[in-house]
Amino acid sequence: MNRSDVNNPTTEPCWSELFASIEAKFEVSNIANEKWYLTTLSAITTTPELHLCGQLYLYLISQHAYSTTTARSELIRRMREVLFKDIALVGLPKPTEALLSITQFMSEEDGECSFTREGWQCDEANHARGMDWLKSIYADNTSSLFRLFKNHPDFGFWVADITYGLLLSDRQVLDDVDTEMVVLPAVMGQDMPRMTYWHIRGTRRLGISKEDVQMVMECVRLVVEACGVTLKQVPSVDDVDKDL
Repeated sequence: MNRSDVNNPTTEPCWSELFASIEAKFEVSNIANEKWYLTTLSAITTTPELHLCGQLYLYLISQHAYSTTTARSELIRRMREVLFKDIALVGLPKPTEALLSITQFMSEEDGECSFTREGWQCDEANHARGMDWLKSIYADNTSSLFRLFKNHPDFGFWVADITYGLLLSDRQVLDDVDTEMVVLPAVMGQDMPRMTYWHIRGTRRLGISKEDVQMVMECVRLVVEACGVTLKQVPSVDDVDKDL
């Protein structure tokens, strides 16, 4: 879509209000403000309202920070990496639908065609990279995690070599905190109590304060509830604090 198109789409007001409220919460936290849209995008991807990813993109490119082609291309690169990591967490169809809802509003000049996993090998280096990142999140709980899969080695392989090795440990685009700003919303948005617990704990282990993790979870709840999803099973930060 050409930016000079007479229709020049903009974000619908109700979604602008939602995005602005989440952005404001991050602004008064100790988490870098530009991470707010990572959390928002990942949370949307767990819901049926995947068209909102396009609304989020329109909201972002209306801001001065994304007024240049270079800035918009970097934005696309980061949003795409969120969705690629989300494949490990919600499956392929939703992140794909989400990506397409964004690309319909991209101009040709903003295209970003890097191939981050070109040449990837499922080798020992990949396994080690995945395990290093996994251990930073699970710490002393790592061995108990893999014991859950002792009778299901395919799942253990998928966790170590694909989820963490291929997807979550890659740092070409998103850093450590960025990644947990993707993972925690993705599991919480699906109302998964066990994995939400694990990733509240993992986010706290990265040095994010209790108050800031609570803020992130409030933002996830705002997003999914706006999309018609009710969360009933997710633990609180207080539930997890004793297990750090």
